[in-house]
Formats: sequence, structure tokens, C-alpha cells
Amino acid sequence: MLPPASSGPGRPIARRSCRQPAPLPTQTQTATATPPTAERFGYIRSVSTAGPTATLAFDEAEFLTGREAQKAAEEDGVVERGEPVPNDYYIRNPDKSTRTIPIATDAKITAKRCPLCRHGKPGELDSFLASFAKGRQTYAEPYRGKFALYWLRIEDGRVVGVDEQYVP
Repeated sequence: MLPPASSGPGRPIARRSCRQPAPLPTQTQTATATPPTAERFGYIRSVSTAGPTATLAFDEAEFLTGREAQKAAEEDGVVERGEPVPNDYYIRNPDKSTRTIPIATDAKITAKRCPLCRHGKPGELDSFLASFAKGRQTYAEPYRGKFALYWLRIEDGRVVGVDEQYVP
């Protein structure tokens, strides 16, 4: 048995077994910490307004441009090596599964990435949600429902912003 270790005269030091790692320092979070905001690209496959909170079925994908699009399209066998991707963008979506996300009643509907959509002006949530019950729509319509591509801004697990992505 080892004698007690000391950090000086009369002060014992606690020994740790080699088998137990030292506890890691902990970080405390304050109640004022801002929750992370995520922006995700993909398809809104459907919406539901049946419950107390509207929800959407979101199929996340990747919107790639430039060299990144070219490399991904070649890797996926969509274009031959050296063949340019059409319109310099590629949407990678190997997993077509959806997740249901609640949408805030004050969610902002924007068209920053789609100047043809409502002439770039903000939209209204109720009209946006209603567009998912309609058939195919053109850019002459204010919303394209499930036939468009979207960027979602998600905070605290709910959608607080929807921006439509223009594609030629």
C-alpha cells in the first residue's frame, strides 16, 4: 500500500486510479443563450394544417453550384467527367425521406432567392400553405407549393422562415 501523497507538509493529495479518467470540466449555459438557427435546403413534400400547429414534411437535399456541383454530379454519375452540369447547379438528394417540422404562426415567407416569385416581395403564410393543395403552378402564381425548392430557417425545432429557390 502506498503512503498518502502530499502537496506539501501536512496536506494530502487525492490519488486517482489509472483506470478512472479525471472528470472533464463542465460548461454551464445561461438561460439567455441564443438557440442555434439552422438553414436547410430541400423539398416541402406536403403540409398539414389539421392540428393546433401547421406542420410540413421536409425532404432535405443539397443545392450545389460551381465546382462543388460539378464534382458531386460526376461522383453521382449524373454527368460524364468534364461534361458541365446544366445551369451550373446540381441538387443532390440521395435520401428521399421526410421529417415533420412544425411551422411558426408568424413564419416569414420570402423570395430573396427567387426574384420572379411575387416580384421578390414577402408572402403570406396562409396563402403559402394553401398552395400545397393545388396542382402545378407557374411563376405567374404567387406560390408554387410542392413543385418548388425551398430554404427553411429553423429555430428551436420549428420553421420560422421559408425562402423559395429559383431554378431555371
